[in-house]
Amino acid sequence: MTAPVNRIKAAIRKTPLFGPLKWFAALLGRSSYPLPFSHTLAAEPFLERAIARVGHAPDPDRREEQFYSYFSEIWADGYEQGLAQQYAAYLPHLPKGSDLPFLDIGCGAGEFIQFLSTNGIPAQGIDSNATEVARAKERGLNACCADALSYLHEHRECFSGISLIEVIEHIPPDSLAPLLSAIYRALAQDGVVLLETINIKHPLAFNSFYSDPTHTRPVPSDFLVFLTQWHGFEGVQVMYTAPLAFSHEQSVDPTRAYFSYAVLGRKSTGSVF
Repeated sequence: MTAPVNRIKAAIRKTPLFGPLKWFAALLGRSSYPLPFSHTLAAEPFLERAIARVGHAPDPDRREEQFYSYFSEIWADGYEQGLAQQYAAYLPHLPKGSDLPFLDIGCGAGEFIQFLSTNGIPAQGIDSNATEVARAKERGLNACCADALSYLHEHRECFSGISLIEVIEHIPPDSLAPLLSAIYRALAQDGVVLLETINIKHPLAFNSFYSDPTHTRPVPSDFLVFLTQWHGFEGVQVMYTAPLAFSHEQSVDPTRAYFSYAVLGRKSTGSVF
């Protein structure tokens, strides 16, 4: 029985219909589409994009110091629009009308601070990278170079909200718990925490994670949710953003169809932590 079936398959492969049928089967997730043994592409113009976004070429005497600022700007056109969509998704969950500022930890060049300020939320940022802080200040934003833990310990109940946008994957695992504890104390009552990171359940997650040499360890959503609850935050939610699905099965499971996720929680007035 096997031999006739193999002969039929071999005959089908020789017909003009084999290519379209194979493509259609691959589209339905039933097979893989046949590819040539090799394929060559021109490299992406990463450095050219970075220079265009930063506004000038790197200083030959400060290349090591400036490396991350340029590396963080290598993404293709449309990246800024994606960020704007992502930030807009968070906006309904953030405090408005507060006299207290919103703090963005790891603010980089200040994209999220600028978004918040534009939308009526007074915001400031801190970052350990002096070059990035200088870029934020050049844009007229309130940013300073500081260690997050030290800064938070000096500012008890001072903020309406605190965010870490694509930051926790840079933090050593042992430092996550002390940082969340310090964030809790630095928030005013009803203050909001927003923690965004790469969704490691997505098929492309590890490629993105290991593209950045300063990442330490990916953070699964279940662990981050529990850690947030453990440190006293209530009403914890998980928001998925940046949809990118490769199959129907993946598209109906948001835990695998979205490239990023964020954990949001609130410091409740009645909390005993």
